[in-house]
Amino acid sequence: MEPDHLHYSMARADALLRAGNFSAAVEPLRDVLSVDPNHAYAHLLLSRALLGEKRIEAAGYEANRAAEIEPQWAATHIQRAQVLLFRQGRKEALQAIDQAIELAPQSSDAHLLKARILRMMGKRAKANSSLERALQIEPGSTYALAEKGYGALADGDNAGVEMAGRAILDLDPTHVDGVVLIGHVQLARGDHKEALRLALAALSANPVDPEALQLLASVKVKTNPLGGLWWRWNRLLVRLGIARAIFFIVGIWVTYRLLDLVSQDLGFDPVFGMVLTGTYLAFVIYTLSADTIVRRMVDKELAKVRLKPDF
Repeated sequence: MEPDHLHYSMARADALLRAGNFSAAVEPLRDVLSVDPNHAYAHLLLSRALLGEKRIEAAGYEANRAAEIEPQWAATHIQRAQVLLFRQGRKEALQAIDQAIELAPQSSDAHLLKARILRMMGKRAKANSSLERALQIEPGSTYALAEKGYGALADGDNAGVEMAGRAILDLDPTHVDGVVLIGHVQLARGDHKEALRLALAALSANPVDPEALQLLASVKVKTNPLGGLWWRWNRLLVRLGIARAIFFIVGIWVTYRLLDLVSQDLGFDPVFGMVLTGTYLAFVIYTLSADTIVRRMVDKELAKVRLKPDF
């Protein structure tokens, strides 16, 4: 392949990726790599294309290959973090993005991705710090607005979620994060049909977006009696934060023990103690098993979804 053709293939792949045509971008990138196997940028773009096609293992391989070739290039570590985050490897993703920030401390993309990772790990104070740093570097970023919205969602601030979502959609009416945030607003208001429509619209634009998948899962879960109970319990624990959630759960156990002891001291009918113990055991069993049950239920629902022929 002549240099001009190689440059053309790279430009074509880049344009296809920007248009969201992931599958079409793979071929020209493969052509480039067949001529130059050590072309780091081609590996990086191929990782993005494969991630867009939901080929996670292959995307991870290409991202790692790009980082091996250009270990001092922050973009390769940002891509590694993206793949790891999608695979739920949050700690590894955080390590990768810290490496990117060390190489490029003025990269707003790196700080924004770090804010997202920290938010998903429940470390909201640190996430806000990374978000503020990103805003200092690039004020008015739609992605920064999105992170503000997701932070408000974690805090249960529905007004903040809507404000961020509307601001994003004013800048870009088709932006996935804006659509997802408004979907969460509709879900909180009890409009499940509109929330489902918005979730599917977001996934039609980006079938692998984790926030859009989370919205779809939330809609499916909340509309199911068992799932709705789990969803509300989970949201309560998220709003409390890790430390307060631990105290809350311990408090439930202490309350149970006190009631049990008081009922014995006051000579209550033994049936009362049996009912109390049964209620507490049911709570424990539900808390331990609900996540698995709900995940299976959501997987079953997602399997029914057909957004596109290739989804």
